[in-house]
Amino acid sequence: MLRTDRLSVPTIGNSIHPVTDWLDSYHFVHGLAATAAVAATAVDATTPESRPAPRIEEMTSGAVELIITADPAMVHLDRDILLSIKTIAPSNITVQLPPLDNRLAGFTLSGAFDRDLPTKNGTIAHEHCFRLTPLVAAEYRLAPMAVTCTDASRSNAPKSWFATRALVFGVASIGNEHPGASIHDIRGPVWIYPAFKTVAGWMAILALMVAGAWALYRLSRRIHRAIQLQRMSPRERALNQLVELLKQDLVGKGKIKEFYLELTMIVRCYIEGAHSIRAPEQTTEEFLVTATNNPSFKPEVVNKLKIFLQTSDLVKFAVYHPGKEIIDQTLATAGDYIDTDEQFQQKAKGT
Repeated sequence: MLRTDRLSVPTIGNSIHPVTDWLDSYHFVHGLAATAAVAATAVDATTPESRPAPRIEEMTSGAVELIITADPAMVHLDRDILLSIKTIAPSNITVQLPPLDNRLAGFTLSGAFDRDLPTKNGTIAHEHCFRLTPLVAAEYRLAPMAVTCTDASRSNAPKSWFATRALVFGVASIGNEHPGASIHDIRGPVWIYPAFKTVAGWMAILALMVAGAWALYRLSRRIHRAIQLQRMSPRERALNQLVELLKQDLVGKGKIKEFYLELTMIVRCYIEGAHSIRAPEQTTEEFLVTATNNPSFKPEVVNKLKIFLQTSDLVKFAVYHPGKEIIDQTLATAGDYIDTDEQFQQKAKGT
């Protein structure tokens, strides 16, 4: 507020109109006051919002005054509360506070100190400061205290006391200081590439799993094939094996010896299954002796088997290299024998 009684406004020239000069001074002063008010308003508008005011509780008992200040006024779990209890009393009265430890609920006492304040008008002021750390609790409270007052000017003066009010503190919500702010990660998740050893290990495990699956598949196929062959008759089994032999195309690949080995083994296994002769384990001479003495083998059949087996032995021992006609004839002989032998045996049993 501007005081006009102390403001000296200079006059311009030798004015002969004192009333006019006084009005000019009046308008000049009010213009300054309006400018100052606008400036103050602008300063207040740009001033950032100050922190919340602390909680202050005042109590009096006779000549004794007690002021309790809590900063901040509400409980924040991420910060402590500074509690100040100030006593103001005449110089002849001693004021004592009870211990604060057993008066706290939801707090733990982290520190305390006392300090004397300047005296004023014959009174003495003491300030007791405490640092309260909030805990996770259902209630935050400072229970009533019995404040003791003693008149030191009189000997054997009785003590008097008065009780303070209980202080219950509210809990501030998280993010209350920044309304509208959202909680989010500083950065999103970042993909971390695995180490080379880890990738190589997983690739090796995957390769082993694939190889194991392929091996199991092949094994299951072979077992299934073996079961199918076991359920077939000797004739069906031998004819099926001949088809599989032709699919391998050993003759076209130049593997004549391997072709004759497989072909003679198919015929020998058929004879073993159809006539109970252990042909696969016998030499050609031993088999021919056994077949000649077996009435189920006609002489012309034995003669055909003799030519077939002896030719195969020459090829197996790399003594003879047959042409395509001989190979086709040998294959036809084996197929014809397997295909007609079962029918011949059935006719022989019927007669």
